[in-house]
Amino acid sequence: MAGLEPIRQVWGDDRRSTAVVTALNTLEPSWLFYPTPPFFYTDYHITKVRPNGRENYIGDLEVKWLRTDSSTIVKFPFQKLQRMIISPPYNEEYNIYHRICFRFNDGLLLVPVLKLAHLVPQFDIRQDTNERDLNVHISCKDFNEYWIDEVVNE
Repeated sequence: MAGLEPIRQVWGDDRRSTAVVTALNTLEPSWLFYPTPPFFYTDYHITKVRPNGRENYIGDLEVKWLRTDSSTIVKFPFQKLQRMIISPPYNEEYNIYHRICFRFNDGLLLVPVLKLAHLVPQFDIRQDTNERDLNVHISCKDFNEYWIDEVVNE
């Protein structure tokens, strides 16, 4: 079919994700990040290392690398958000959940997926293909409690 192309990863995605994960691991040394297979709906599985050396799964992480500052409204794919919402890690622990980390030029926003569940999706038109995308729009100022003053560069 004309105009269709396969899903692709952008060169540098792994390097950028690794830089973000390295920064998060510095801030939270008990967390270990395991890359997921290609085309999995998240980038990493996260485990927390206990004092006895055992690891417990605490959720998945999706990394979104942005080249703007945190005053910019972020568009995030609604389908990906839905997938993360409907596949929570079932556990009674309060700190076990999926997370999305938005990397901005001036810091990181590490937000629990369920905190985004109330956002109403909107159709956006892609400038390069004129296709309609269903996205949620995220403003950092609405999620200040999840802001991390850590600048991550390539």
